[in-house]
Amino acid sequence: MQASRNPAKSRPLSANVKRLMRLARASPQNESVIKFQRPFSARDVAYCHKQGNLFMEAASMGFSMEDFAPRFMTSQLAGVFDVSFAAAGGMENDELSNLLRIPMLLKSPEAIVEALYWIDDIISHAEEGENKSLLLSQAYGAELLRLPPALAELPEEPNRNVKELSYAYWLGFIYRCECLLHEESSRMVYGAFSEKIMRRAYRELLKTELGKRDLMDSALEICGELDRLLVEKIWPAKSKHQKQLQSKELERPNQLTEGSHSNE
Repeated sequence: MQASRNPAKSRPLSANVKRLMRLARASPQNESVIKFQRPFSARDVAYCHKQGNLFMEAASMGFSMEDFAPRFMTSQLAGVFDVSFAAAGGMENDELSNLLRIPMLLKSPEAIVEALYWIDDIISHAEEGENKSLLLSQAYGAELLRLPPALAELPEEPNRNVKELSYAYWLGFIYRCECLLHEESSRMVYGAFSEKIMRRAYRELLKTELGKRDLMDSALEICGELDRLLVEKIWPAKSKHQKQLQSKELERPNQLTEGSHSNE
């Protein structure tokens, strides 16, 4: 039986994808200049609000953002949202309805969360080599809507932790904002900004004047700060760490050779 994939350990971004994402965020001459790829409209803000509500609903149901954020952002469901938003047709268009085949999802954030975990449960029980899309289609067609363990184990009372709900809304909102600004997929954005990075950024943001402003008005600036953080600190630090590891790996055979000589 195939083990369920850990979404938090999704495949890393390729060097080429990183290059494109870096170019979308900073000028080669001046890395502090953010280059948004298209205008941000009132419709875009509405989409961010929808995703913020979705994340907040997941938190209210009892899911931690540490689990939900990577699970959603790397899912096929988020991929459908990416296609819909990029087409500027909105969540209510016919294309999305046909792709999801579950019209109720268009109206209920709770149903989207439940569908996400239902999909994950079906896929996690797939045998190696099985067509997962076909399994989902067959399960839906046969109405095999069994309750996944993740949903069965939820607390009876909703989560009313205002701080966590506020963070969840902010997280969903800003993730979608990043996707829209740079016309990038949810998987790409999560590959750059893990939930751990975002939670730390959120805590730091609350200490600043920017954190006291309405999210609708400050989202672009927040994304700008995140983009600078990514280009100027996160990726260079990771690159430096990888080079250090590679250097240690190259030194290791020499150490083994030296050790064998000394034993002689």
